[in-house]
Amino acid sequence: MSSLSNSAPSPTRFGLKQIGIAALLVCLGVVAAIAMVRETRDAPKPSAAQTAGGAYAGHQERPAFSAEEEAYALALWPIHENVKANAVRMTFTGLSYKMKDIDRAAVKAHVSPLTKVFREARSQTDQLKVPATMSAQHARYLEALQLYENAAVEMAKVAQDGNDEHLIKA
Repeated sequence: MSSLSNSAPSPTRFGLKQIGIAALLVCLGVVAAIAMVRETRDAPKPSAAQTAGGAYAGHQERPAFSAEEEAYALALWPIHENVKANAVRMTFTGLSYKMKDIDRAAVKAHVSPLTKVFREARSQTDQLKVPATMSAQHARYLEALQLYENAAVEMAKVAQDGNDEHLIKA
């Protein structure tokens, strides 16, 4: 044990392994520096509008709704919620039929009342006071409600003849 404490410390020498690791680290650093220089040099400089807008850069900011537009949207919202829920119901009825979970009679039972729902929604929407700025959107929405009503009528035809083409057409 005394021989261990009396031995002089050996000078630190770098072996081949340590030199290889150091060379590898230097090479990686050089590659990273070159890549960073190339990326910053070739990157297009963002304009002031792009940096200010982030993900929405280049998009025009919409003006806030007027009081008239806000009233229209609030009046349309409950109608639209009902339409959306029944449109999903109609879709799932068609899917259930195609997966053979329900028969043709069940399709008619589920879809026939939706014709009336979509017709009433169209009537309610048509009675709303429409701001001039939203007349195009209002007309498109009325058209969509008519298409939903037509789709419900078409889907109900499956119960009559069992032809799946009615589902596709709907």
